[in-house]
Amino acid sequence: INNKIFDNYSEIVHKIALYLTENSSVPNENRNTAFKNSIKAQACDTARLVLPVSTKSTVGIYASGQAIESLIMNLMSDNLNEANIVGEKILKESRKVIEYFLERADIPEWGGATIAFMANTKNKMKELAEKMLPSSYSLEFNDVSLTDIWPINELDLVPDILYGHSNLSLREIRHEVDAWSFDKKQKILSNYFGIRLNRRHKPGRALEKAHYSWDLLCDYGIFRDLQRHRMVDDMEWQELTPRYGYETPEIVELAEVGNLFEECFDLSLELFNLLQENEYFLESQYATLMGHRMRWKVTMNAREMIHFIELRTGPQGHSGYRKIAKKMHDILLERHPTIAESMIFVNKGEDPELARLAAENYSQFKLSKLSKNKN
Repeated sequence: INNKIFDNYSEIVHKIALYLTENSSVPNENRNTAFKNSIKAQACDTARLVLPVSTKSTVGIYASGQAIESLIMNLMSDNLNEANIVGEKILKESRKVIEYFLERADIPEWGGATIAFMANTKNKMKELAEKMLPSSYSLEFNDVSLTDIWPINELDLVPDILYGHSNLSLREIRHEVDAWSFDKKQKILSNYFGIRLNRRHKPGRALEKAHYSWDLLCDYGIFRDLQRHRMVDDMEWQELTPRYGYETPEIVELAEVGNLFEECFDLSLELFNLLQENEYFLESQYATLMGHRMRWKVTMNAREMIHFIELRTGPQGHSGYRKIAKKMHDILLERHPTIAESMIFVNKGEDPELARLAAENYSQFKLSKLSKNKN
């Protein structure tokens, strides 16, 4: 089944690239290497939705010995056999370089006990959740939901902003600020962001006290893109399933590959059901596609939200996660308008063709500079 899906994927990429080339507004004399790469990138961005979750990829890791030990224990405590094998392989290879950092990783009374503790806790929580919660799938289909926010009033951050510039205790500053007018508090908060000339100009750490919790429903490919943000306070995801459906991009219909696209999801559902019927419940996740929607939640502080939203609405980004980030920004404009308005590098209305082309042109420029330096 997966082989057929991969065949469809290749054909979808080819036909979308052909359609984009034939309908591009870029003059023929400007259709250089950067143009060809941008066309391929747009085609692959769309077609990746039909790639199976079981698709293999290469991952590079740079971390401290302690972090690698933690990764190994997490993998070896997982219920998936594949994760256990990867954990064992990482341990074996890492010991060739940092043997003494990992000498306790699989000792029964140390690493073994930790692995057992983690596995038993996960299994117990799953058992209790299955016993105490309804087994049906959620009927909520909001792709972006703000579930928790602190503080309710963003002006409550003013005492924390002033703390490092005062000789008073935080309690005393709060007492003073409580008596201030709205305009006086607003002036402090507005000026805290400074004059930002680019998105790398970060506001101060007082914003790390504000937190936002999000419940998200998006395709697995978008999740894998956004999951890379590690400055978060909480991140959990649910098991993969085809039950939440998928979205068909407009370009799929325009390029006349709708039948191939839908066939991939039909084949995926067939394989998923087959695995479920044979009680491979955990393994059945491998049958889902990158385009299948999934549920996950994340909590970030306000400082990270500024970085996240400005970065993930960038014109070179994938349209899927740009949509998520823009909706987050719209919600924050209603709840914490001053903080949201400080995100002056949020990008909301670019032509995806021109954005991709600009990124590829810049890449070619950097490559040419490197080539000249080598020569």
